Amino acid sequence: MQMNQHAFTVFVHLKAEISWLALSRPERNELTQAKIFPILQEHPNVHHTHFDAEAFCGFVSDIEMFSCDDPRQFYFFFEKFRDSELISKGYFTIVNIFPAYADGYVEYENRLKA
Repeated sequence: MQMNQHAFTVFVHLKAEISWLALSRPERNELTQAKIFPILQEHPNVHHTHFDAEAFCGFVSDIEMFSCDDPRQFYFFFEKFRDSELISKGYFTIVNIFPAYADGYVEYENRLKA
């Protein structure tokens, strides 16, 4: 059984900076709802899952998983995400970006058989 129904998935590792941690939790929630949720709503073909990692890792605090059917959908979303205050004002640093295709080898092997 395939966990992700979308072929293209990107894992983005983020590090929360001191400026983010200095905000109160209500301020963080307000900023996220006002600046990030609208970007996600503008890109309904990009599906998002958030993972907290700060209790388990010293260099990454958050892992974002974005999935879609076309890499361009992610690209257009990510351009806007990078322009958001979370990144542009230094609240978070992008540590790594890992694009991947779910079960890509299966599709490749099926094409070899054709």
